[in-house]
Amino acid sequence: MNTEDINEDKQAIKRIHDKFFWDIYGRPSNVTGFLNNFLPSNILEQIDLDYLSVDKKSYLSEEYKEHFSDLVVKTRFKGKTKEDVFVYFLLEHKSSIPVRPAFQLLRYMVEQWYELEKQGALGSKLPPIFPILMYHGEKGWTQGVHFQDIVNIPHDDMKAYIPDFQYFLSDASTEDEDRYNTSAVIKCWFLVVKYVKDPAMREKLFELVKLLHDFLDQDTAFEYIDIFFKYLANTNNNITKADAVKAIETTFPGRGADMAKGWAQEYVDEGMEKGMEKGRNEGMLYEAREMLLEALDTKFHSKVPADVHAMIQALSNRILLKKLLRSAIQSESINGFKKTIDELTKES
Repeated sequence: MNTEDINEDKQAIKRIHDKFFWDIYGRPSNVTGFLNNFLPSNILEQIDLDYLSVDKKSYLSEEYKEHFSDLVVKTRFKGKTKEDVFVYFLLEHKSSIPVRPAFQLLRYMVEQWYELEKQGALGSKLPPIFPILMYHGEKGWTQGVHFQDIVNIPHDDMKAYIPDFQYFLSDASTEDEDRYNTSAVIKCWFLVVKYVKDPAMREKLFELVKLLHDFLDQDTAFEYIDIFFKYLANTNNNITKADAVKAIETTFPGRGADMAKGWAQEYVDEGMEKGMEKGRNEGMLYEAREMLLEALDTKFHSKVPADVHAMIQALSNRILLKKLLRSAIQSESINGFKKTIDELTKES
């Protein structure tokens, strides 16, 4: 595999993690569920989570994008409708522990304040920003959570002149998922990221499906089952298609096999290296199709017509999908884009 293919694989894997993170935490109701059970009560009682918005704007520098996903949450103090509060989520989605996450968090905080200043949105004091680092690596977190932990300070007398702050840490490897008792979705998130490479994940599948069934309406439960199981289908774990179907069938009889057909890749049997490679390729194809469909939705401000959607789903050439992504950005109409599909598929 050449360097270009390796980099493409890395980007495809990152997109899988990013999409999963955004599918869950991109929704204000889920962020509220997480914060209600995560933040200490003395902070929680001061902020109004009934007013909450999630922003996709990212402040990650290029060197950090391979390691992290991030999102910005805006809320307010209780009883003070014009005073904003920000919560910054930084998600580490690799198995290794980053060297200086506090540095990235400080950089974000400064850039957020600068942007507010440019918008003329600053009052006499800066709004607070609460940084949260979410980590779900295989090894437990070993670093300190203070900025001064990463600064060389040979004498205590110097500390007063060095910036310092503490970030919140959510370490999935040690997190008690039962703590999140007000949000079934967030509890399921922790079940998945905590046990994704653990053989216990097979049994946790049943708990996940039952939680979603018991606490959500059926359509919403199916939506989240699709999100969680699609993520598992595209990550390196020991879950087979049979495991997934069995877990769903136990709670939703007759639905498991049907739902599994729409996932990004076929599950692979344990120990079959060739099958795993095929699964990874299918996962990357899925992401390429999803990016193309999202580009079309954005460009033409409407859902992709069923016939065009079917044509894209039938494509199995990543190079061709890349060409079509460029064409989607340049096309002036959906009909013009359909002609491009016809032309490029004939050429290939």
